Amino acid sequence: MMGPDATRRGFLTLGLMSAGLGMLGLAGCSTSPTPQIFSLAIQPGTELETGPATLAVASAAIPKYLDRPQIVRHSDAYELQIAGLERWGEEMHDMVTRVLIENLSLRLPASQVVGASGPLTIRADVTVEVDISRFDADQNGKVFLDARSAVQRDGRRPSVWSDRITVQPASPSVTDLVAAMSDALGELSDHIAQVLAV
Repeated sequence: MMGPDATRRGFLTLGLMSAGLGMLGLAGCSTSPTPQIFSLAIQPGTELETGPATLAVASAAIPKYLDRPQIVRHSDAYELQIAGLERWGEEMHDMVTRVLIENLSLRLPASQVVGASGPLTIRADVTVEVDISRFDADQNGKVFLDARSAVQRDGRRPSVWSDRITVQPASPSVTDLVAAMSDALGELSDHIAQVLAV
């Protein structure tokens, strides 16, 4: 027969075990926040009647600070803000290159537009290269796209120029930020297409 002290110790042990099992149950039921996955969108543009028969788009160069899954913004002139759960659905340079190819295809319907390093190996009449030095939002939410582009044609000197494109998102939301970035890339595609159509 157990005494009162033993009985109390038994109840205490059972209580601690029950509490521990309860905490394990709660831990098993809790879930991590689900990341939000975003992608730049293809933007329609004015269809131009002229253009090269075949056009190769080189893989876009982007700065290293953007070469990460998370969406990056400037919190001030010197500090970057790396998103925790808002992420890109593919590597940034691959996504920018893919959208550029599709944008240029819409603007130059008479041209066959492919990626220079893609699975289709064709000899292109013209090659386009894009070197992006900035593609993000500043501390006020405005999107900046700074890029140098080059168009190389056989037997001609390359055309090289710089663009600074700014777009104000409709709201501070990440969805509107990505929409503004898509618009900015669409504007860059417009300029490249106009050079190619000459």
